[in-house]
Amino acid sequence: MNKKFSQQWLEIVCSMLPDVKSAVFMMPDKKSKQLRPLAKWPANLKKISDYAPVVKYALKKRQQICFAKAVTSGQQSFDLFALPVFIQSKLLGILVVKMKHQSVSRHKAIFTALKRSIKWLKLATPSQTQSDDFYSRVVALMASCFEQSSYQQGLLSMVTELTRTFNCERVAFAEHRGHHSHVVALSNSASFDDRSNLIQKIAAAMDESIEQDNAVLFPDPGSKLIQRAHQELARKFGTGSICTLPLMHDKKIFGAISLLRSEQNPFDDETLKLCQQTFSLITPYLALQHEQEKNLFFKTGTAIKKQLQTIFGLRHLKLKLIAITASLIIIMSSLIEGDFRVSADAVLEGKIQRVVAAPFSGYLLSASVRAGDIVHQGDIMASLNDADIQLQMTKLKGELQKARREYREAQSSRDLVKVRVVNAQINQTRAEIELTRQQLQRINLSAPFDGVVIEGDLTQSLGSPVERGDTLFKIAPLEGYRIILKVDESQISYIRQQQSGTLVLPSLSERDFPLIIEKITMAAKADDGANIFRVEASLNDNTDLLRPGMQGVGKINVGRARLIWIWTHEITEWLRLWIWSWLP
Repeated sequence: MNKKFSQQWLEIVCSMLPDVKSAVFMMPDKKSKQLRPLAKWPANLKKISDYAPVVKYALKKRQQICFAKAVTSGQQSFDLFALPVFIQSKLLGILVVKMKHQSVSRHKAIFTALKRSIKWLKLATPSQTQSDDFYSRVVALMASCFEQSSYQQGLLSMVTELTRTFNCERVAFAEHRGHHSHVVALSNSASFDDRSNLIQKIAAAMDESIEQDNAVLFPDPGSKLIQRAHQELARKFGTGSICTLPLMHDKKIFGAISLLRSEQNPFDDETLKLCQQTFSLITPYLALQHEQEKNLFFKTGTAIKKQLQTIFGLRHLKLKLIAITASLIIIMSSLIEGDFRVSADAVLEGKIQRVVAAPFSGYLLSASVRAGDIVHQGDIMASLNDADIQLQMTKLKGELQKARREYREAQSSRDLVKVRVVNAQINQTRAEIELTRQQLQRINLSAPFDGVVIEGDLTQSLGSPVERGDTLFKIAPLEGYRIILKVDESQISYIRQQQSGTLVLPSLSERDFPLIIEKITMAAKADDGANIFRVEASLNDNTDLLRPGMQGVGKINVGRARLIWIWTHEITEWLRLWIWSWLP
């Protein structure tokens, strides 16, 4: 590789990248089999030992490498970027750039810029598959187009240059309009009649190539392509060899070009490949020049047509169908009204709840029921230990006998004061005995009515002490329920008394229970991170399967509204409140 070219290339690369401190491009030496610097930036760079670690690692991994903060000079850190250059798996060299410390997000952009610059370096290498003759031809063709002031003159210059370059008798260029080729330039002819037989036959040959979406070489006996129009052109006008290529731009047919030679100078596959590569580079420029020379009305019409094709065409059909469906849903929901219902979590409670409390302090002896059990009036639910009460009763009876004996002695001694005092003690002891007897009668806790135990499980607490008034069980009747709805504060303004609704319970999901709003508690409380209002409702339809404590979802019928408002009112109200909170 030319050292002067490499140095100029490296200077251009460093000028394109910001924050570059230094750079070096190394190539392997065939004799010593060691890397030697071919180009350095700046040119007087002497110390390249800092590059050794990243060069060795990049060659070992055979891929791009970045050593972040690999070099530190004073208080400033530098990154090392290494990019090996391969041509057909053969190492051409390695480019190393030293830059100010960059963020990780910038690494990809830096490597992308380096890779783009490497492409220009490969063009100058002798191992490149294309010869210098190919590039000189392309440059000459593009120069012949650039020198002209108009699109039409550029075409004439191009077909003339093609005639000379590829040793042709004629070269014709056509634009593809209205599904047909229209010849617009013919070599060695400043003007021609597009209705002449020659032009018509050339256009037919071009259409034949475009319809098959392939280049056509004639004659080519081994080809499977249709060559009827080319054969007709050669037969009528004595053109022995024809090469026709369709020209593509932006995934569309831009036009076609036909090269015509004598029978003694046929086209070969190498020439066809050279033509294809040449026109793949020239066609975008021709399309751009042709677009720029259109008048304003034509450009406007083309833009409108393109937009309409984008909107109504088959491209991105799935997205368009989704967009059309979404638009139809929005339009229909803006016109159609539906039932607006407020949803809320619901809990089933009994209208009456009775508490079974401990009648006195003592110890739990037994418990025969627990939450969820059905009880009947008079059923024993639990018993307290009566040992302490029996001892108390024995003690009181002894005190009563002693007081009676003292009473008789006071009467016999005619001590009236003592008689009165002892008589009062006797009455007090009798009252305590009666109280103790009543406690013994209440030692067994019985159900006050038929119902279901909704709270209380003492089977795991036998022998534990209980205090007087402690709640042991809660019982609710099997008939007469009320629904407690937890309505969010954002929806409470829609709720009124006597509104109807529906309750669905997970355990009875196949059945809907109608409800009526009875009471609204106008006091909010926190529940699971949200402010809710307690709304009571009554059930019109009871069933034996209902039990207090069941949970479900209730929906209250508020009225009718447009569907789009029903679906979006929550988010719009939230946005309105959020915007208002941020406004000054």
